[in-house]
This record gives sequence, structure tokens and C-alpha cells, in this order.
Amino acid sequence: MNVLFDALEFFLRPFASALFLPSLLLIMAVMTGRGHSGKSRAAIALWFALVFHIAFDTAQLNPKAALWLARIENPFMAFLAVLAIPAILLRAGIWRRGLLALSIAGIALAGLEITFQYKQVPSGQFIWFPMRPLALAGAFMGLLVLAGQFLPLNLLRKTVRIACLVLLLYGGFAFRQSWTDYTQAVERRPHARTDIMTITETVPVLRDDNRLSYAPAAPCRFSADGGYFQGCNMELAQRIMQMDFAKIRAGDTGEISLAAKVLAACLALFAMCFVAGRWWCGWVCPLSTLGDGFDLIRRAIRLPHLKPARTVKLSYLLSGISLSSFGLLLARAWPNLDANGMMLGCKIPLYPFCKICPGQQVCPIASRGLAGISPLPGAEWLFGFFRYGIVALLLLFIVSFLTSRRLWCRFCPMGMLGGLFNGGAMVALKKNPVKCNGCGACNEVCPMDIHHVQAERVKHEVTTYDCVLCLKCVAACPQDACLSVELAHCAVCESEFKPG
Repeated sequence: MNVLFDALEFFLRPFASALFLPSLLLIMAVMTGRGHSGKSRAAIALWFALVFHIAFDTAQLNPKAALWLARIENPFMAFLAVLAIPAILLRAGIWRRGLLALSIAGIALAGLEITFQYKQVPSGQFIWFPMRPLALAGAFMGLLVLAGQFLPLNLLRKTVRIACLVLLLYGGFAFRQSWTDYTQAVERRPHARTDIMTITETVPVLRDDNRLSYAPAAPCRFSADGGYFQGCNMELAQRIMQMDFAKIRAGDTGEISLAAKVLAACLALFAMCFVAGRWWCGWVCPLSTLGDGFDLIRRAIRLPHLKPARTVKLSYLLSGISLSSFGLLLARAWPNLDANGMMLGCKIPLYPFCKICPGQQVCPIASRGLAGISPLPGAEWLFGFFRYGIVALLLLFIVSFLTSRRLWCRFCPMGMLGGLFNGGAMVALKKNPVKCNGCGACNEVCPMDIHHVQAERVKHEVTTYDCVLCLKCVAACPQDACLSVELAHCAVCESEFKPG
């Protein structure tokens, strides 16, 4: 079994690089724009994959290059590149059937891996689904590819969101890599927490001394047992602010190594944002999925659905920018804290923004129940700022989803990063203005209350900063080919006329 996985890792490792998928999609976009046929695009894609593989293997001969390449790898990127993206672009034919067969093979391989891992488990013990990340990534993408073959768009989106919620909230416990890894996670669970939970108490599954792995959504590091990924982009931003630049200038090897890992993580994160923009918010983010649970409660108890005014939306945006900036400034103080973690007579935690983010409360409770509640920090933490700030933001999160769909997402700094890539990313929402009859169906279903899609009467590009690419507007539009979504300028799906 180990030999099989070693061979698979050798084959897939180049495609796990953050350099591969963006480069491939750029080539596809250029070729599509020049009118190349599907067959010629597929041929060029295969040639590019072969050349990239050879160049990657050659670079491994250089220790420094090999280290940097290892820092920007992610096993999920590999299967996104070789399985999910091709399945989206290839809708029919022998290639499509081949991808479905690969999806089934990936799921079967994960089953074999679980069986193999259980042979290392003492008799009678149950440790959920132990498997290394490569096996989980293959099975995860394979299941979603198969789901996309049979489910309509709206149901597919819900399936993807639930699957990502399970992985990002429960993956830190249910999908550990081995018996040893699982037992270590169990031992961490009853760890006593005083005042404020520290990030060192959680260990993500994708842990590597040479790499930090992030997803461009909001997978909270404080989920039970550390979650699957390192954390959200705000955790990464705080790591940047915490770097001691004086030590770097002095040539401190430890600080330079940390800076290299952080910069490599930024490159990998930006690559994923470039691929899909804010699509990650609409399909992957576990915090928004949990927030939609409050929206379901609102509908169940028949509370009115509010459409916030422009001033409210702008206030949320500016508040999110202000609070996240303040959190980053506090993180910048870390190199100057004394031995007791204090500055100017008050205590400042290692990751200040994380201590007020509702994700640190919502995600652990969702994954562990009431046992996951983190105790409120004492008043000595920045004169009580964290004690009351976390309560205020948690209430804001709940009220936002109870009163309006995704109002919170205008505040969220994780989504703000993805929004910067909207319009320039490889995924784009398109409109044929000639076919629009102004019915307003897109306005009614848009969770972000975006009116630009209906109002646009000239341009074909209608992806806005706020758009989370949930594609509800595409599913609701009653006009044939009026709205569509493209990946690297290739049409993925489009609206259809719905009689009656």
C-alpha cells in the first residue's frame, strides 16, 4: 500500500504545486480567446502537464528549489487540477467518462487506505476514517465530481457546502492520518484552557514543519483538534505582522525560515484566489454555511427578510476593514511584548483578531458541542477589549444572519480578500444583455442583494466585488443563455428557459 501511495505521490506532486493550476488556466484562457477547439486545448493542456512535470522533477535536484516547491504544495490542489477542473470543462465524451472512472477509483483507493490504516489499530478501537491527505483529497474530489454528474446546480452547491463543512469542521478529528495521529488528537481534547485559548493547543491535520496550508475561506484553526487546514487568511496576515524584521535583517535563520514559510503560504493562497475569486465564499466557507443555518431559523419562525440599505452595507464593510486593521496592528506588537506577554500594562494574545472573531466560538461549538465553548478572556487582556469584543461580534454574526442573508459577509475580512480577485479571477459571471427582459429574478435570489446583474445593459462581465459566485442567479434566470458562468473563458453552465 505504501508503494502504491509513493507512486501516486510522485505522479501527483507537481500538480499539487500552487504554480501549476493558475498557469494551466491562463493557457486555457488565452487559447479559448483565440478560438482554439476543445481538442487542441486538451492536447496543449496535456503537453503543458508533461513539461511542467519534467521541470518540477528537475528542480527537485536543487535543495533550495525543492524546499520552496514543497512550501507551496497542497494535496487538494492536485485533485482540483487533474480531476475537478477537467470534469467541469469536459461535459461529455470519452474524456468525461474517464474522469468519472478516476473519481470512482479515488474513492475506492481511500477505502483501501482506511482498511490499511485499521490494520495498525488495536483490536476493538474505532477511530473514524484514518487516511493520509492524498487519499482524502482524491476521495473528496471524486465524490463531488460524481455528484456534479447527477445533481442540479442548486442541489450540487448545497452538497459541496455540506461536504466542505464536514471536512473543515470535523476533519481535524474524523480524518486524522493514522492511529498515532488520532490518539494524539484525543489526548489534546481535554486540555485545560485558562483565560484565552492559545493557537498552540490545536494541531491541523495538514501539519508540516516546512509548510503552512490555508484555504481561501474561513476554516477556523480553533475547530476541534485543529481542523484540517492551518486556518483562515486573517491568521496568515497576523503571522506576517508578527515577524521580527530586525531579526531577519540580522540574519536570524529561524526568523528567516518562518518568513519564507509565510510568504510561500501567501503565494499558494493568492493562487487559489486567482483561480476562483470569491467562489470560495459561496461554496466552501464553513462560517457562511453555519450562518445560513441561522437564516433557516429565521425562515422557520417567519421573521421578515431585510434588504439592507446601501449605508448599512457600507458600514459593515468599513467596520470590517477597521476592526481587522486594528487586529493586525495588535499582532504587530508581538515582537515587542515582554516576557509576560504584556505591553503598556496589558496582555495581548498571540493572534489578536482570532480572539474576537466569532469563528473561534461558532466553529468549536459546532464541532464539539458545548464542550467546545472557549471561556471569556479576563479584563486584563487589553483592558477588557477581548472580553467584550468577542461577545459583541458573536451577537453581530447571529443577528446579521437572522435578519438578512449574508449581511455578515460584507464585514468578513476573509471574503474581502477574495473580492479583490473577482473580475480578474478565472471564474466569471457573464451576461448577454440582449436576452435580459429585466424580470428581476436574479435580484430576488441573490444572497448578497446585488442589483448590478439585472441593471447591466451593455457589458457582458457582471462579476462584482461582493459576488460570492453562488450561481443562484444563473439557476433562477428564466432566459436561455442570458446568464452564464465561465472558467478560463470556457462556458461551464448557463441559464435555461423554464416553461410554466
